[in-house]
Amino acid sequence: MNMKNFDLENNDKITTGFKTPENYFEQFEAKMMRQIEAEQPAEKEVKVVSLFYRKQVWMSSIAALLLLAIAIPVYFNMASESNLDATTIESYLAQQSVGTTELTKHLTDEDVIALETSLGVSTSESDEIEAYLSETENLDYILNE
Repeated sequence: MNMKNFDLENNDKITTGFKTPENYFEQFEAKMMRQIEAEQPAEKEVKVVSLFYRKQVWMSSIAALLLLAIAIPVYFNMASESNLDATTIESYLAQQSVGTTELTKHLTDEDVIALETSLGVSTSESDEIEAYLSETENLDYILNE
């Protein structure tokens, strides 16, 4: 096979094979705009509804005030009330297996005095009880009973 040597700089006989139509670039924009208009559906007039009708604003503000008027007292009432009774606390402590040493860590002197007065134990009796418990061999058994 013989290939011919082409001299691209001096030989004008070589054609590219591509040819642009006459006035192609001058008519391109107009032709493109016609195609775009043909492809787009006819635009309908869109109705715009305002989000801020006076009636809606007043109704929503009244609803918000009513919600706050109900929610705030309910919240503070629930926060201030403590509905824990003795049986609930006892069952919780039984389930959690909290020992007496852990409970006594959280008692203040005022709590101890309140317990002594509610149990009717005087200071002289409490000294006697403490002496008895310190001499008892089965102290762990008595405390955990």
